[in-house]
Amino acid sequence: KDLIQNHLTYYIYNHCAIWPNEEDKWPKGVRANGHLMLNSAKMSKSDGNFLTLSESLEKFSADAMRLTLADAGDSVEDANFVEATADAAILRLYTFIEWVK
Repeated sequence: KDLIQNHLTYYIYNHCAIWPNEEDKWPKGVRANGHLMLNSAKMSKSDGNFLTLSESLEKFSADAMRLTLADAGDSVEDANFVEATADAAILRLYTFIEWVK
């Protein structure tokens, strides 16, 4: 995320240089994001602070993952996946389903 300005500038320059007369090939928009955090610490395999998508689906369920990722953050801010939030999402979903029954 700290290299967005540099990479974005060259991305635009390169497209304009390669296709100067074909504006339809120029970038229409760019999406960027920050780092993915796990329980407020940067996710890192080497530090052992890492959770794969498969592991998280087994541990929490797809619906709990959706709720937790939606709550994790957006834009160039670091997204913080908090396992306690995923646990709470499971409980909220279960409570809601029981209430509906």
